[in-house]
Amino acid sequence: MFKRKLLTAFITSILSIILISFLTPIDSLFGEMDNYWKSVLYSPLAYAMYVLPGVFLYGLPTSLLIGAVTNKMEAGQFQFSIIGHAFFGILPCFILWFLTIYSLGIALLFCIVDHMLSRKREIKAAT
Repeated sequence: MFKRKLLTAFITSILSIILISFLTPIDSLFGEMDNYWKSVLYSPLAYAMYVLPGVFLYGLPTSLLIGAVTNKMEAGQFQFSIIGHAFFGILPCFILWFLTIYSLGIALLFCIVDHMLSRKREIKAAT
């Protein structure tokens, strides 16, 4: 399970950095955007400094905890996993302020990627 969660954290980090770079280029935060595409190209490095530690130091242990709790359930594992990820995605709102929507989005993306990887392993094991 740890290998899958680690792979999930890596995939989620890459996707999150790319999505946030396109949605909010770094220059738009300072109000001086000259060229959108130039700003998008410089944004991933700046966002990686925040997304990578957040996903690996906060999201990965949180997801391991949620996974340990939901694996004991027989029904509704995915639903409770989504609720748990959403709760822990909103929880750092006191630190992140207006970036909480990104935190929630990254948490839900983590949950969905993890679910897709677990389904892929279940299908692979069944054949």
